[in-house]
Amino acid sequence: MNYLKKLPERPKDPETCCGSVKEGNKYVNPWPSATQREASKSYLTPGKMLNYLKTSVFGGIANQKLKVDLNLQAIIDYHKDDKNIALQLTWLGHAAFLLQSNTFTILFDPFLSKRASPIFFAGPYRCKDRGFKSFSELPPIDFVILSHNHYDHLDKYTIKEIFAEEQNKKTKVLCPLGLKKWFVGLGIPEEQVTECDWWDEHEVTRIPESVDITNDSSLGEALSSSSNKKITICTVPAQHFSARGVLDRNESLWAGWIIKSQDVKYYFVGDTGYRSLPDEYKEEEVKNYPYCPVFKQIGNIHGPFDLASIPVGPVIPPHIMSVVHTNAEDAVDIHIDCKSKHSIPMHWGTVANLGVDDIESGPAELHDALDKKQIPQDQFHEVYIGEVYKIEKKN
Repeated sequence: MNYLKKLPERPKDPETCCGSVKEGNKYVNPWPSATQREASKSYLTPGKMLNYLKTSVFGGIANQKLKVDLNLQAIIDYHKDDKNIALQLTWLGHAAFLLQSNTFTILFDPFLSKRASPIFFAGPYRCKDRGFKSFSELPPIDFVILSHNHYDHLDKYTIKEIFAEEQNKKTKVLCPLGLKKWFVGLGIPEEQVTECDWWDEHEVTRIPESVDITNDSSLGEALSSSSNKKITICTVPAQHFSARGVLDRNESLWAGWIIKSQDVKYYFVGDTGYRSLPDEYKEEEVKNYPYCPVFKQIGNIHGPFDLASIPVGPVIPPHIMSVVHTNAEDAVDIHIDCKSKHSIPMHWGTVANLGVDDIESGPAELHDALDKKQIPQDQFHEVYIGEVYKIEKKN
């Protein structure tokens, strides 16, 4: 079984370790970088609007540039021999990642069904396959970790599918504050769901099923045994918002996540903005707009990271989207701020009609942004859906 032990809280300070902020019953982004700007340009012509509505209902041409080729054998083989692998990460499209590290299997933001919408017949849709038919093909999932409750990240149909498998009946869920009741409402046992605030840290130890966790002596012995595998799961801030409907906006929190073992550190940035931009601006003016400070805080406290997953897009129209999403330049700045040694872009190429951006453009824009910052392309590069990225253990 997997035993979670909450570690002591960090002292909060807006400048070095910014805690979550709630005004009334709603969470807020407490930084100037989250200031909403006025519209100054129309991006939706009648033709674009008609096409948006048509494809939202009937779908459109899939992103031909994005390959889907899930290496199921590599995912399964990890558990047969993980002695030399510190971390194995597989992109499942959009923000969904399967992480395997120190014998644990963790699934992030699994939107793996068709429609990212409260209604089944219209709205943003997944235009690329996930690469596998059933969760029975994957190893048992130890943890499902959610960044926030938007439909393209928290998908009821995928969550139900996961827990319908016998091997996943004891899967644990980690989610931001305010989301536990949603999972319990789906029939997931309350004791399997843990809500987390920004900067919470949990030590996870895999202990034998025979251990009596109500017996302090037996539990203490199991937790201190060097033969039992451990990771630490850390919850960190992001600049975003939450909503499942028109009445619950920001009633639950949003977050990024960090996974640490003795060999490796991984940062799942989640869905986030970096700086709020107007619809029209000059490139040389970007530095005049305030940026979100938490990524430097995260890098100072938890970094450097061996690997990070950082979102790219959608960002059109900027006056709306840039507050809560990152363009390629923002993503590179986050890569630098958090002290990531290697990063993989997410949130591109898979889900159509989240914005009016070209969902295929993320990699090309990222390449340009890296060149401008004189960062080697191999430090931050795209992968295809199903590609397995491995980090070997240090000698």
